[in-house]
Amino acid sequence: MAISKNNPIVDGASGKLGNTLVFRKRGNVTIMTTRPSVSERMPSEDQVTQRLLFAEASFYAKGALNDPILKAEYQAKARGGQSAYNIAFKDYLTAPVLHQVDWSNYTGEIGSTLNCRITDVLAVVNVKVSLFDASGVLVEEGLAVQSSLKLSWVYTATVVHTPVTGTRIVVQMTDTPGNIYKEEIVISG
Repeated sequence: MAISKNNPIVDGASGKLGNTLVFRKRGNVTIMTTRPSVSERMPSEDQVTQRLLFAEASFYAKGALNDPILKAEYQAKARGGQSAYNIAFKDYLTAPVLHQVDWSNYTGEIGSTLNCRITDVLAVVNVKVSLFDASGVLVEEGLAVQSSLKLSWVYTATVVHTPVTGTRIVVQMTDTPGNIYKEEIVISG
């Protein structure tokens, strides 16, 4: 792949040249590559699944660009040669990351809290916390509230629960594209 930044011969070129070269524009840069080859083989089941996932991501990204507010938010995250489309596409494919669940303030009493540190490409819009006792019985569940600094999500207990050790915490995160991801953590002694 060759990148042309200031070449008057290929400046603004776009499309196929013969059966060998392809030109495309990315911002103010013209990129020249060889023509991609097309395989005659049947795609594997994993390849078909991946292609469908990429198609969904593309539909999401195109739709996100039709929303001026969402487009501006994605564009603000873009760096270098990235576009709002690239970031929206990535957001669809990338799961939020649950970095930490701080249970130091969770005593099993009503009003005690769990603090979940979560990041995502753009934003996590909803966090649901479920607590299960050591035998797997649901103790309580509800929505966490995003902290004022937007660094974490805080869940406040509404049910008395003891013992705390062995409690399984299930954190369900919904990101901007609407994808739902779950992670589990067990409170150790």
